[in-house]
Amino acid sequence: MLSLRVFLLLCLGFTSAFAQNRSSHLINRTSAQSGALFQYWSTSDRGERLHELVVPLVIHYAPSARVSLSLLNTPTRASYKSSDNTSSLFAFSDTRLASAFILGEERGVLNFGVSLPSGRTQLDPAQELPAAEKITSHALALPTSYFGGGAEVSAGLALALQAGNWVLGASISGVYHDSFTPIAGSAKYQPGPELGFALGFDRVFEESHRIFGDVSYTWYGKDKSEGQKIFQSEGKLAFSLASVLHYSSLQILWLLQNNFKRTSPFALSTSYAISYGNELELSTEWARKNAAGNAWLALAELRLHAANNEGRGQATIFTMGPGWRGQISAPVQLQASSQLALGKLNDTKLWGVEINVGVVYLISR
Repeated sequence: MLSLRVFLLLCLGFTSAFAQNRSSHLINRTSAQSGALFQYWSTSDRGERLHELVVPLVIHYAPSARVSLSLLNTPTRASYKSSDNTSSLFAFSDTRLASAFILGEERGVLNFGVSLPSGRTQLDPAQELPAAEKITSHALALPTSYFGGGAEVSAGLALALQAGNWVLGASISGVYHDSFTPIAGSAKYQPGPELGFALGFDRVFEESHRIFGDVSYTWYGKDKSEGQKIFQSEGKLAFSLASVLHYSSLQILWLLQNNFKRTSPFALSTSYAISYGNELELSTEWARKNAAGNAWLALAELRLHAANNEGRGQATIFTMGPGWRGQISAPVQLQASSQLALGKLNDTKLWGVEINVGVVYLISR
């Protein structure tokens, strides 16, 4: 049965079913994590090419079973080329410091986080901005879509209760953003504060099958430019539903996520707002374990994004490929995968490749 502790972390967004696109999570062992993630995209008829290489640097420190501290930075190189433009950008991201504290009899978790400005700001409009804009595409799902901004402070609280085979939970979180200069020569820009609310559940069926999910809403305050309020993002409503099935040595995970259509400012420019269409994503991981606990993986994902208010952002992208996960020595764990992607974005056919290698060194219990 899923423990209250793990479920509370799911409510706060520390983990996901596939450990994808999450910067930190609570663990019971101190560890260091790194690796490399490479993505390459090319259009079939326009001669455009985009690639990104990310080397995540993560340190988790667990002084006790109730406390977790983590540090994250993601050095990234992005490059975009077309018939009439070449743009590249290399930078560290902002440095993220996060903490989590288990409360009471594992019925609550409190977390605090700080982002320290160490990423790239004041982008060069000609040499760096085109690449920075391309990697923000939600449909391409690049690992780093944002390099740097002002200092940020976040906090959250999640509570859960268990009733038989059900675990129910709720969380509230908030983020404050300081101002920064996104483009060289532009005015200072300050994203509005955020408040997030979530309700979640987990249900176990005979220890071999479980489903869990949540629904969340994020409220955004007004963004400012040079201290003047300029616009306010629409709130973001999202839900996710996941399932884990065990059949002897086979484990199957499914994850369905949906972000509903909304309007949101574009952080690289304060002169206008853009919008996002409905974003539906379905992913799965099949793991075949052996006696040593290692596993061969089969990964697949389908992303269906509707057009936004400007008629752009419509995408259908399918990715699939093999992988392996296991322990290569007593303290070292490894996961590696490669995937091929085919699809269409804004009526343009494209294809892509992703290679992902992650290494975890377990320092202590």
